[in-house]
Amino acid sequence: MAFMRSNYSEQTTPFMSWVSEFQLERIHSASLEILQRTGTRVDHPLALKLLKEAGCLVKDNIAKIPPWLVEECIRTAPSKVTLGNRRGQRRVHLEKNNCYFGTGSDMPYMIDMDTDKRRYSTQKDVENAIKLMDSLENYDFVMSYCIANDAPKMTNDLHQFKVMVANTIKPIIFTAHSAEHTQAIIDMAALAVGGYDNLRNSPLMVLYSEPISPLIHTEVGIGKMFKCHEYGIPVVYTPGVVAGATMPVTKAGTIALMNAEALAGVVISQLHVKGAPIIIGGGATPMDMRTTATLYGSPDAQMNYAIMTQLSQYYQIPNFTEAGCVNAPLPDAQAGFEAGIGLLTCQLAGANLVHDVGYLEGGKTGYLPFLVMCDDYIAGARHMGRGTRIDEETLAIDVIDEVGVGNNFLNHQHTFDHFREEIWQPRLFNRYIWEDWEQRGKKSYLDAHKDEVRRVLEADNPNLVDNNTITEMDKIIAIIEK
Repeated sequence: MAFMRSNYSEQTTPFMSWVSEFQLERIHSASLEILQRTGTRVDHPLALKLLKEAGCLVKDNIAKIPPWLVEECIRTAPSKVTLGNRRGQRRVHLEKNNCYFGTGSDMPYMIDMDTDKRRYSTQKDVENAIKLMDSLENYDFVMSYCIANDAPKMTNDLHQFKVMVANTIKPIIFTAHSAEHTQAIIDMAALAVGGYDNLRNSPLMVLYSEPISPLIHTEVGIGKMFKCHEYGIPVVYTPGVVAGATMPVTKAGTIALMNAEALAGVVISQLHVKGAPIIIGGGATPMDMRTTATLYGSPDAQMNYAIMTQLSQYYQIPNFTEAGCVNAPLPDAQAGFEAGIGLLTCQLAGANLVHDVGYLEGGKTGYLPFLVMCDDYIAGARHMGRGTRIDEETLAIDVIDEVGVGNNFLNHQHTFDHFREEIWQPRLFNRYIWEDWEQRGKKSYLDAHKDEVRRVLEADNPNLVDNNTITEMDKIIAIIEK
């Protein structure tokens, strides 16, 4: 009979709680007070009508939301949101402690790999970024990464979505200029997955929409959300803020106000359609008071995200946060520190949708080799997030006795059985000793990642949609552009 230890608790993965449950309750109470005392501006007529009918005090466009209504709507918001890929396979399960990584969207600039010059991004850059991310296993979802500046400005969101859905099977988080464009994007997605019923059953994509801080919910932002409700499309509705500018400079004040804005979005969504899938959180970046830069890569931002993640877990609503985004303008040592610390923090906190991976220069500039670097950083964070397995097999007492004193474990079967899972192996880190590195051409860390980008882009894309689907998508865009 096998030995069994009684009353033994095993923790196989590390976890991080940044604040206590009492502190979470205090933040929640502060957010409720903000919504009832200060209220929030709502510029969407139907949303304002729904708030008034639900018991909010409404004067002009300001709605003061009572705490009981907020808490009632928290209860009706789904605790789990599942996304499918383009083949209908349900791959992303957004619930407590399930962590998924992807890029952000809409950067205006790219560093050209051939010239090393910073230039405006193009539709081809979006295509290359999506094709690259489709090949990188640690990116679970995609956003457009950059802006298609060469597409018509009024419809570049449609062109970006077409490029995304055509070049990857992975779930997509999209941005849209309006409710009308949201409808067009939903129509294109339905073409890609074989119909609206398939899209509803396994949503391929999530809308990203924002309030304007502080405390303004726009007609366009809510209109896009309501359009998604018609088709069961999940919505990320989160504020993107600058602490010290659009938010209080204190972390607690920023989080309380951000959370109030997100909770107002929950109320609006649930009053419109009870059970509508919504994802909360936000971008809680401070402002550098010397340069006015938005500090994507600062430890302060990651501290905020850890608390926002805990709040979403407290409410049992999936969250959207960010990491792997840096203020460094180039993929240098600063970029590695900023990206790595954020990715590991989000992994250990159990964040759900972690976006903006691969951003340089505070979200203004992209560079394809940096996306490949971050793929390894995510892998490292996930390796650490799995924790240390401690059991009879890994303690290896019998193996130690077999090897004995003064011998080595290199040829023992136990080593062959476990070294791949026990020792993290990055794809492109340089781990050779100096002489071996010289013999291999003294390739730099950056050059290795450039070569990988070129290898992927020169290969055929196995996940392209068929030409007929592309033609039908083009027809949808042409109708909007008339």
